[in-house]
Amino acid sequence: MSKLKDGLSVVVIAKNEENILNRTLRHITGIADEIVFIDTGSHDNTVEIAGKFRCRTFEFQWCDDFSKAKNFGVEQARYKWILNIDCDEVLYDKNAKLLIEKACRINNKPAYIIWQDNLYDNGGVGQVKVMRLFRNDPGIRFRNHVHESICESVYRNWPGYKPEVVDIHLRHYGHLSFNATGKHERNIGILRKWIESDPDNIYANYKLAMTLFETGRIEESLPQFEKTFDVISEVKDKNTYPFIGDFMNFYYRILVDSGFAEKACGLRGIVEAWV
Repeated sequence: MSKLKDGLSVVVIAKNEENILNRTLRHITGIADEIVFIDTGSHDNTVEIAGKFRCRTFEFQWCDDFSKAKNFGVEQARYKWILNIDCDEVLYDKNAKLLIEKACRINNKPAYIIWQDNLYDNGGVGQVKVMRLFRNDPGIRFRNHVHESICESVYRNWPGYKPEVVDIHLRHYGHLSFNATGKHERNIGILRKWIESDPDNIYANYKLAMTLFETGRIEESLPQFEKTFDVISEVKDKNTYPFIGDFMNFYYRILVDSGFAEKACGLRGIVEAWV
C-alpha cells in the first residue's frame, strides 16, 4: 500500500440502491476526501449515481459476507481515517466535518463511536452507539457475515481501549417497512448459512433468534432462543459479549408470552449466578 494521506475515506457498499443512494451520497460529499464505493452486483442505476458523485467505484463479487465486501473497500482507501456508512443511512449533522477532523487529529486513538438514530414506522427513534469512525490500520477489519463490526478487532489489538463518542448522528432508515422489504429474509438466509459452518458462534445464533423474533416468526424463534441460551451458557467470560443482557431480556419476554412463565422465572436465577 502506498503512503496514506491525511484525511477521511468514506467506505460504502451497495447493491441496487438507486432509490436511496442520492440522499446518502449527497450528505457525504462535504466531509469526505474520497468516497470508496463498492458495488456488489447492481443491475439498476446504482453505479451511475455513484459516478455522478465522483466516487472511486470498485466491483466486488458478492459472497454472502458483508465483512469481506467492506474489508475490500477498506483496502482501497487512500486516507488515514475511515468512516463506514451504509446506503440506508444519512449523516445529517452540520458540524460533522469539524468534529471528525478534530477527532482524527489525535494520534493515539484507533477508533471512535458515533450515534445511529434508528427510525421506526410508529414514529419512534432509537439511538444506539456504533463504532464507525476508525484509523486505516491493518489491525482493524470487519468481522461477521452480517451485522458486521470492527469492534472485535479493535478490542483484540488495543486491549482495554475505551472508545470516545464523537457527537455526530447517522439517521438510519433501514428499520422502516418500506426499506426493509426482503432484507430480513436475506439476513436470515446468511445467518443460517453462517451457523451451518460455525454452529456454536454466539453472535450468529443471537442475531438469528432476534431477526426471527423481529419479523414476527415467534414459534420459529423460540427454539433458536433456546439454542442461543445453551451456547451462551458454555462461555466462561460472558462479559466479552455486551449483547447478552439484551438477549436475556428478549428471551424472558418470549417465554412469558409463549406461556412458559415458570421457565422464564428460572432464567432469572441462572443469569444472577452469571454476574
